[in-house]
Amino acid sequence: MNFGKDLAQIQTLGIGDAMVDLYTRASQLPPKGGNIWCTAVEMSPGGTTANVSANLARLGISSAFIGRVGSDPYGEYIIDEFNKVGVETGDIFIKKGAFTGIVLGIVDDQGERTFIACAKGSSHTLLTKSDVHQINFEKYKNIHTSGVCLVEQPARESLLAAMEIAHTLDKKIYFDPNLRLEGNIFPEELREAQYKAISLSEVILIGEEELYLLCGCASIEEGSEKLLKKGAELIVVKQGSKGVVAITSKEEKIVPGFNVKVCNTAGAGDAFDAGFIAAQLRNANLLDALIYANAVAAIKVTRKDARSVPTHIETTEFLKKRNIQVGMNVESN
Repeated sequence: MNFGKDLAQIQTLGIGDAMVDLYTRASQLPPKGGNIWCTAVEMSPGGTTANVSANLARLGISSAFIGRVGSDPYGEYIIDEFNKVGVETGDIFIKKGAFTGIVLGIVDDQGERTFIACAKGSSHTLLTKSDVHQINFEKYKNIHTSGVCLVEQPARESLLAAMEIAHTLDKKIYFDPNLRLEGNIFPEELREAQYKAISLSEVILIGEEELYLLCGCASIEEGSEKLLKKGAELIVVKQGSKGVVAITSKEEKIVPGFNVKVCNTAGAGDAFDAGFIAAQLRNANLLDALIYANAVAAIKVTRKDARSVPTHIETTEFLKKRNIQVGMNVESN
């Protein structure tokens, strides 16, 4: 721990989950009790909030991460990978005796992925209110997090406590619900925690199917209206290759996706989140922020790893080749 370090220039703080992804590629999933052959397993850093923190750094935005990792080789690997891209790691909690969560991913021939999360009771679920009260929120301009830490206690109450503190201090909070359900079972306490997190956040970055599942709605407009009534100011609905819809109380923007050759969709949503946050921090308007985030996610899915996002320069070059120019400050934050 190093809470005495001056983090005054850090623009974003991610609070939440950090895990390790183990990927293999297979032409199909095995039937129950069956067998398939697949490629050798490859390891990469993961975790929804951790991915966004690393992606922001890759895009040139100063970034820090706070959460719990295990006192194991996977935890060490997570911190090493953060350091490689410039994420501030001095305040990560290393939980002695805890294990770092692992996500097993099977990627098919179309680049679509199926996950098995080996993470019940893992280190990220052990975040405590005591951890939260050690955070100096004044050091950060913006907060981003996801719903993964809402799945289990004590992380659920601890993350909500962190969001309440940040909200009271008028920090801008970006929240991605990232629903992680067992089948279609949606415990009521988890739904209530999701709504509480949404009420504390300014920007909601949510997948279309997640919106329907969370709100029980029949349309993006209906679901977005429900979330706006909870207290959020902007609802950004990610539609994968179709693009994105953004809705506020005053306007609606629809931006189509880019047609690219897909290698791996893992981490696409996290790439979009980072792209959107980065664009807003560079003072892009809503339309340009959506276009920029779409571009970041499009480039990411052409690459293998969950965190293989482009740099800011690569993103603007991608857009220029398509005769698209977005307005934002070019300096890193």
